[in-house]
Amino acid sequence: MHLRFCLPFFLFALVVAPTVRAADAKATRTAMQVKPRPPGKFGLLDGDRVAFIGDTLVERMQSNDYIETALTMRYPDRNITFRNLGWSGDTVFGDSRASFGTTADGFQQLRDRVSDFKPTVVFLGYGGGHSFDGAAGLPRFLPGMETLVVMLSETKPAIVVLSPIRHEDLGRPLPDPVPHNRNRALYRDALRQFAAARGFPFVDLFDLLGDGTKTNPPRPLTDNGIHLSAFGYWRTAAAIERGLELSESKWTVELGDDGKPSKSSGTKLTNIETTATGVQFTAIDDRLPFPAAPPRFRDGIKESLRTLHVRGLPPGVYAVKVDDRLVQAVKLNDSDVPVLAHLFVGPEFVQVEKLRQIALAKNELFFHRWRPQNETYLLGFRKHEQGQNAREISAFDSLISEQEAAISKLRVPVAHKYEIVRVP
Repeated sequence: MHLRFCLPFFLFALVVAPTVRAADAKATRTAMQVKPRPPGKFGLLDGDRVAFIGDTLVERMQSNDYIETALTMRYPDRNITFRNLGWSGDTVFGDSRASFGTTADGFQQLRDRVSDFKPTVVFLGYGGGHSFDGAAGLPRFLPGMETLVVMLSETKPAIVVLSPIRHEDLGRPLPDPVPHNRNRALYRDALRQFAAARGFPFVDLFDLLGDGTKTNPPRPLTDNGIHLSAFGYWRTAAAIERGLELSESKWTVELGDDGKPSKSSGTKLTNIETTATGVQFTAIDDRLPFPAAPPRFRDGIKESLRTLHVRGLPPGVYAVKVDDRLVQAVKLNDSDVPVLAHLFVGPEFVQVEKLRQIALAKNELFFHRWRPQNETYLLGFRKHEQGQNAREISAFDSLISEQEAAISKLRVPVAHKYEIVRVP
């Protein structure tokens, strides 16, 4: 769990927070069939309520929110609500959620939260912790997954199954990851078969992410071999999109010798003009760009999904400006070669980062809403001491709504003026 969410009384908190429940806690569990979305055509719909449920892999997503941000900007015209219900160290049985109660209490706590939120889409991220049990743990893990899915089916969501990530080799004195990765691969394979048998989309993070220490140059994805860093979660956001066969957020503008567009994708161009020193146009994107990598990991990334080509300009140095601000300088040695710019910065990236920061704030507010500090005194067996303050917990709802209203505005692209100007 990220430090900013670790509050001192959590070790003493009761997990079960009474809230308004949509269904009787003693309702009979039925094995409803969850309707899967068509293979290869997974997408989020207007009005979807997306829940992330799982262990440490899932809970720590909210410490950077690259995944939620990427999914939000992909659908600028759709209202989609996200909630992170992950719990560090959790199992499919709800062990970590039990606190002072039993495992059954922990599972019921999760069931209550699901009943409250009524998700239409669930991303399930379990198996990383279970993998420490090795092959001997699979006969218990898989029935537990089945029980969990049956419980989730009470709200009839589409379910996406995420595999555990690979254990990276960060060198000694940390453990050799080879034996553990054999077990993680076993759980990955079991989850793949589990998902296929039920028609659920499956995202193989084990292979899609790989081991960052083996790349050139090495770029570890984890802090300690098994917990993803901010860079790891940034990479995971793209891996989930690939695993779900969602199209990349490509943006391409090509202007020919006559100054007119020969090709453009991901954006609409207007007001195209050639000038004495270059060319300019107005662009409004179909959707915002994929979030930029964390700042200290941007060095060495050479190519961008946003490329700008301009032909027919004389040799020289050209400034690429957006809204009168320099974003890149390009040297052109031959008039037969187009100006080629890979754009990593600009107002669109600023807008995405603002969206991500608001998503962070929203998720922190929700965290305190469903896992309030000092819960034992507010809602648990010591509520006779401070229980009168429990009514203040619901005040988080309006604050969360304010953040979501801001996100709904920021997810929509706006027009920007581009200029390619020759520098004297």
